[in-house]
Amino acid sequence: MIQPATLAVTAKLAWVELDGVPQLVEHPRIRFDRVSGQVLAISRQDPAGADQPAGELLHDLGHALVLPGMINAHSHAFQRAIRGATHTLGPHSPSSFWTWRTAMYEVANTLDPAGVYEHTRACFAEMLGRGITCVGEFHYLHHAPDGAPYADPNELSHQVIRAAADVGLRLCLLEVYYSRSGPQAAGPLPEQRRFCDGSTDAYLARVDALRTLASPMLSIGVAPHSVRAVRADELARLAAHAHAHGLPIHAHVSEQLLENQQCQAEHGRTPLQVFADAGCLAGPHAFTAVHAIHVSSDDLELLRDQQVCACPTTEADLGDGIIPATSWHEHRATLSLGSDSNAVIDLIQEARLLEMHERLRLQARLCLRDDQGRVAPLLLAAASTGGARALGRPELGRLAVGSPFDAVAIDLDHPTLRGVDDHLALDALLLAGTAEPISQVWVAGRRRR
Repeated sequence: MIQPATLAVTAKLAWVELDGVPQLVEHPRIRFDRVSGQVLAISRQDPAGADQPAGELLHDLGHALVLPGMINAHSHAFQRAIRGATHTLGPHSPSSFWTWRTAMYEVANTLDPAGVYEHTRACFAEMLGRGITCVGEFHYLHHAPDGAPYADPNELSHQVIRAAADVGLRLCLLEVYYSRSGPQAAGPLPEQRRFCDGSTDAYLARVDALRTLASPMLSIGVAPHSVRAVRADELARLAAHAHAHGLPIHAHVSEQLLENQQCQAEHGRTPLQVFADAGCLAGPHAFTAVHAIHVSSDDLELLRDQQVCACPTTEADLGDGIIPATSWHEHRATLSLGSDSNAVIDLIQEARLLEMHERLRLQARLCLRDDQGRVAPLLLAAASTGGARALGRPELGRLAVGSPFDAVAIDLDHPTLRGVDDHLALDALLLAGTAEPISQVWVAGRRRR
């Protein structure tokens, strides 16, 4: 039997774009191409089915809220391997960001290609189950533990790509450049050697090889690790290459006060000013600052029309501090979210904590709100369209004509939402919930969960 070329999905509610405006729609009909997964039309469905075209397959998700697939803009998948392992204080136990990093390095240097694949696949599978349909993997395990390249210099990058493909997750592979252990250092520490390519030439050759693999499921980005790990002249070359090829640039920025102090001592400027002077911020939406916690008023101006990626569960776990999210929003930086260390994988929790941390910091309520005073739409945007913009994939993170049908279904009969007015479900989910009510996940028009 020949199957129709299109499929339509409906549910009690969906957050879709109609006439370019994101909105909650009752009984939507979202029609997409079954081969490409591209959304062809969105309309309001007659609950009685009177307006259903003859022969069209209609998949009714029932008493559910359909949302765009979530975009995880910052992940270190292998760090999931230390989940739960750094929470007991002892003579050699982590008690700060810097000593936590030592424990992380120990695990990083035990992983061979098979281990990178295994841990990455497990992490990506958990992401998919939690409604994440695209991830920006900030990938810096490149070579053997002694720093020697594998026969294929992109061996470990290919393992990450394979893990995403096997799970069915879209991937933006943010290839990290790392050259030194800190300001004034000649090179890396022994435990950092596998992160380093040895030169920008070698790194960019790897990036260019990976660019040839680009597809709707895979994109590539440039990621200078941080100002402490990359020299200013190297930053300039990486930025020029990224702009020449339309690649997004991501970097850790002002996560720790010590980073700022060291940067001031070396450059006489803040980390963001160093990135700006190197050309990383040239052009709108070119640069994503991950964390951007300890920032100045001048820094806030620098990132207008750029992106900030907050990772609240990791930032809390590591004692980094609280990102001034309201200030970034007021200065027109696009907010996005990441699971970072993957101790917790749940962008709904990340979104909630983005707002709740602001309430603690400002001692006020309803801090991150849109022009209508609503918090939930802004948090949903951070978990979807904000991440898509950060990864250079503006077609993702939205249910709109021309975008792929990447979607999650929220079970409105789940115990955490039972009894909540359907039209308050988005608020209840993002401000009092978790990813637990997710019942289905679709990527490119295919159900993956």
